[in-house]
Amino acid sequence: MIGAGIDALLGQALKHLDESRTEAAADLARKALEQDRTSVGAWRILAVVAEASGDLTGALSAYEGALALDPEDTALLKGLARIALDLGMAPVADAFSRRALAGNPDDAEAVCLVSRALAGQGQGDGAVEVLAAHLTERPESPEAWNALGLLIADRGDLASAQTFFDEALRLAPTLTSARFNAANLLMTRGETGKALAALERIPQTGLSPRDRATLVFSCACARLRLGDLSGGWRDYAVRNDPGFPGSANFDIPGRQWRRGEPLKGADLLLVGEQGLGDEVMFAGLIPELLDGPHAPASLALAIEPRLVSLFQRSFPGVPVTSHATQETGGRKVRRLATGDLEGGHPKSWAPMADLLPDLRPSIAAFPDRDRFLEADPGRVQAWREWLATEAPGLRVGLLWKSGLMSGSRSNAFAPFEAWAPVLGSPGVTFVNLQYGDCDEEIAFARGTLGVKIRTPVGLDLKQDLEGVSALSCALDLVIGVSNASFNLAAACGAPAWLITAPDAWTTLGAAAYPWYPRVRMFASRNFGDWETVFQSVADALAERGAG
Repeated sequence: MIGAGIDALLGQALKHLDESRTEAAADLARKALEQDRTSVGAWRILAVVAEASGDLTGALSAYEGALALDPEDTALLKGLARIALDLGMAPVADAFSRRALAGNPDDAEAVCLVSRALAGQGQGDGAVEVLAAHLTERPESPEAWNALGLLIADRGDLASAQTFFDEALRLAPTLTSARFNAANLLMTRGETGKALAALERIPQTGLSPRDRATLVFSCACARLRLGDLSGGWRDYAVRNDPGFPGSANFDIPGRQWRRGEPLKGADLLLVGEQGLGDEVMFAGLIPELLDGPHAPASLALAIEPRLVSLFQRSFPGVPVTSHATQETGGRKVRRLATGDLEGGHPKSWAPMADLLPDLRPSIAAFPDRDRFLEADPGRVQAWREWLATEAPGLRVGLLWKSGLMSGSRSNAFAPFEAWAPVLGSPGVTFVNLQYGDCDEEIAFARGTLGVKIRTPVGLDLKQDLEGVSALSCALDLVIGVSNASFNLAAACGAPAWLITAPDAWTTLGAAAYPWYPRVRMFASRNFGDWETVFQSVADALAERGAG
């Protein structure tokens, strides 16, 4: 009777899964386990539900529970490989996926997982070889063609990637992952209108919470790139959806402010979100919250620790504390770094970008101003004195990459060699503002181009953001990509030129850069056309020097 009861529970749970009623399915699976802890089916359902919702810790535990009972089950091995990849454990994923493949050499998903695991360990060529070998024997595998396209797109070979996505869709016209990847490829090329149309044709019905959130976020980027701020901000809210990969869970005292509630009169804590560059960019909302029609009754800020002193100077009288982010089970949790906040905790809180729909509903709503952050004037003067003795001519700071350059993200940044026309500009002294390891690029500039890029003495370009802001304001010009340091320079009012890729959503479809109206944009119209962009920058730099 117990077995029959469990069968009935699991049958109903599977029906709920088919109907996307995941919580109901999980409840029934837990009831089954109360009767029999050795029910592989119940553990499997819990694993599937947890994985779909982004609960990687729960999924890992459930998959391990099931695998302990059935060690050779291919589906369970693949599930553990997927979770290991999401947790950044590529060697572990490699081991599980190879066990799954050994049990079924024809399994395309297992082959794709092995390939992803190799790529995650920096073995890109091996990842391609695994897929190529599989396709030689089984050319009818749409999943493998799609995976190969994604790998090749990450290398920047968009033409070949398109061919592989086309083949995947020829074999399986409704394969959601291939449709999604092909649409994103269009966006990377700068064909944003076509990309959005393709994304909108992908049905959301039946998608896991993770896949749906990823699709909606891509739609958000496309809409914003096209200047559809209303639809873009609506979709952009999915960035903090629990199903979205990499989303943060905010564990902040008080209640979360929700859109539709009045800001005016609120007792509000504004919390920085996403990367440091985003946090600085979104901080452009703060002046209007201090003096504007939406101004709350009180405002406090929780920001990245390295920004605290800069924000305290920039917004005197506003309580400022820092936040801290921990990663637990593959999920980021953002909390206040300290338990106390001057004046006590506000009654409500909001991630910074949640205010964009109200304060930035259109391009016209972006204010025309020189800056909204104030660099330390004493340190600015000190850097001016250093530059006067160390850097003759026009003094230009350089930023050429982001702190995160993995996978397709690297396609948004030009290879350092492309900067050659700019670095060859006469009468210019270049100063390094780039954080992270850049010895190879600086050596290339000196050894191959004969250009010395000066490194500021005694300045930690990653940790000392006050120093980076001050040096940026002391320079005649900052040229770079939209990384954290560029945002700091622009927010502090340093003269700055921005180099962007054709799919940069932050341009919001505008001719001028809306976040920092004094910034001059040099946008690539076509993917990989860096030569035209950098020649334009070099020409503008020559004009600037002549002037």
